Amino acid sequence: MAPSERTPLWNSVTHPFANALEFAFGCHHAKLSRVFTIEGRSYKVCCECGATFDYSLRTMSLMPHRKLFAALRRLRARRRHDRRKLPDRAAGQTSSQP
Repeated sequence: MAPSERTPLWNSVTHPFANALEFAFGCHHAKLSRVFTIEGRSYKVCCECGATFDYSLRTMSLMPHRKLFAALRRLRARRRHDRRKLPDRAAGQTSSQP
């Protein structure tokens, strides 16, 4: 793991504490808007604080919010990139066959 990818000790102590305070005293997002779909992204907005939450039209529910480590984000991005390339390769192979 590269030095820039390690979480500093101070952050590993303060983030759980800050999350607990946010849960206790922050917005609980009780008033959510209707679903908006713009440019292929569906989401709801908290009417009190303005936070946005991704929404799945397939399951008709809010999608879980996950914080990923930097290495996992890169891995996920690489997989998406590879999936996009796959149809191009398949199309090129089928067109060259008699």
